[in-house]
Amino acid sequence: METRNLGNTGIQISAISLGGVAFTWLGKKSSQQLIDFCVESGINYFDVYAGTHEKIRNSLKKYRDNIIISTRGTPKTIDQYLQFFEIDYFDIFLLSMVDSNQQLKQAIEDAEKLEKFRKQGKFKILGIATHNPCLYLDILQCGAFQVMMLPLNCVDEIQQEIFQKAKDKGIGIIAMKPMAGGNIREYESAIKYVLDKDVSTALIGMARIKEVKQNLRVLQNLEITEKDISVYKKIRKKLGKVFCRYCGHCIFPEPCPNEIPVRTIMMLETLAFQANLRRTVSEKVLKSIEKCSRCGMCETRCPYKLPIRKLLPEKVKMYLKMTR
Repeated sequence: METRNLGNTGIQISAISLGGVAFTWLGKKSSQQLIDFCVESGINYFDVYAGTHEKIRNSLKKYRDNIIISTRGTPKTIDQYLQFFEIDYFDIFLLSMVDSNQQLKQAIEDAEKLEKFRKQGKFKILGIATHNPCLYLDILQCGAFQVMMLPLNCVDEIQQEIFQKAKDKGIGIIAMKPMAGGNIREYESAIKYVLDKDVSTALIGMARIKEVKQNLRVLQNLEITEKDISVYKKIRKKLGKVFCRYCGHCIFPEPCPNEIPVRTIMMLETLAFQANLRRTVSEKVLKSIEKCSRCGMCETRCPYKLPIRKLLPEKVKMYLKMTR
């Protein structure tokens, strides 16, 4: 397994790592089997969510000395999350959902509050997760974080300046959503694109051992070909103006006034694939779009300015077609 430097943290991290979204849809046994296979294959970084702790904590404890564990939280949740996973520390603790200047200001304040927990040994490295490209340079320049997690895939072009600045500052970049939340099926070209950049790891929400195997095979040859370039152009044309990054800001800090679970509906295609084309979303949720008053609040919050009101019925239609 190829490993890369996580900035100047001194950590060597596997080029491909496992995103915690996988465990949301898996049972306890399947989750443990997935972690076993990943560790045996050389994957040493796992980004986990507190809501999945009962399924995976025994596996994480089993391999604790040989793996890197990160989670997302706040100064108020770190102790609780350590209890959930029954571990003594997180390797990386991430402040997430940071997608506005106000949220970045709060994150910098939280970083100061978290310093006492770092000194107590409750985490080693402080990171930040954002979906907003407008904040990348500000985050790199603020000096509060050793790691930045950002969405990176062939749908969006990120300026080389970002990667160079991160390298100059010794900040490790964790690339989330390499497959665009499941929207990109051409996994080989997608992984090549991400790992061709100056990033520490491609964080992929793999839910099956078969997926892990096929993604690891890509590491044998990361050279980008003319065929790959053609794939990138095709994907950008298809997804460029409609791709949802699933950041959730459409429903935060307050939910839709008409109680439409906007983020869930925007994720329907991904949910269908993750559930092996089984219908797991209720009829009530699917029909909720009928209550849309077209107020546009969700669109004003979207960092990517997607036409959400137009996309909601299209997502439902696609989901029903996929999960017949």
